[in-house]
Amino acid sequence: MKLMLGTKDNPSLLIELEQEMSPTHFDFWVVNGAWQGVFTNGYITVLDCPSGDFSSLEKTEILCDNPDRLRGDYDTVFANFDNVDYVAPVPKRVVFDDMDDDIPF
Repeated sequence: MKLMLGTKDNPSLLIELEQEMSPTHFDFWVVNGAWQGVFTNGYITVLDCPSGDFSSLEKTEILCDNPDRLRGDYDTVFANFDNVDYVAPVPKRVVFDDMDDDIPF
């Protein structure tokens, strides 16, 4: 499950959860980031960051939990975040044609 975190209407973190979440406390990893974290009552504790662990002083909110708006790559999600009507395309399954195999053996 993906969530967008930020302050007021300013998105700042696109995160991924691996387990069910409580709206006040959950563990996450940052999409397109090199760290993990813990969200506790609006405050973020940064873990496994190259510059070290620390806690934020600014309160953060869950701005969006709609999977239709948060699906896709990082840049597209941020670029379309202000458009409340945006719906990301559903990924399509790739089907390979076995008869079109041109790899020599």
